[in-house]
Amino acid sequence: MNPPGRAPSERAGSAREALLEAAVHEFAERGYEGVRLDHVARRAGCNRALIYRYFGDREGLFREALKLEFARRAGLLDEAPGDFGELLAWWTSVTLRNPTFIRIILRESLDYAGGEPIESRARSEYYRRQLGMLEAFRARELVDERFDAEPLFLALLSVVILPAIMPQVVRLVTGQDARSDAFLERWDRFLHQLAESLGPQERKP
Repeated sequence: MNPPGRAPSERAGSAREALLEAAVHEFAERGYEGVRLDHVARRAGCNRALIYRYFGDREGLFREALKLEFARRAGLLDEAPGDFGELLAWWTSVTLRNPTFIRIILRESLDYAGGEPIESRARSEYYRRQLGMLEAFRARELVDERFDAEPLFLALLSVVILPAIMPQVVRLVTGQDARSDAFLERWDRFLHQLAESLGPQERKP
């Protein structure tokens, strides 16, 4: 007999969502190879058998966890500032507020042995959208056309995520906490200077 107030489909959806949220955190903390399905089930407060029912196996669970995180991240692109320097500072802030996404990607990279990454098509589209934003800055003459867009994007990506992925290095280099107002003010100023330096330069005769 079903408990009053909740249909079976609602309970199933709730269990699936709980498992998926638990999986996101487990993959971020332990990496693909380190995740155990019983840990995911325990964290979600669900039966391990439900993982097989909804996701098939660990790869299926990882695939859905990635899809969820990339969908969340892609949704943020609609909020991105139109100013180049502000955009770089905004991405740093977004990553610091929710480092789970970056941690999953970093964990995945430790296990990556070449070949096609999981969910490569959707993930490529996410990055292509950001490349399109960079191309738009170049069209507005805010980025020098001499820069190859794809390597430049990768370089900027590494810059904006650094405070989130290497807070200990920030502390060692600056003596400041990566999340402190003092450091973030310096970082914001630097990112605006970086954005300005990437603009078209006057050519010497």
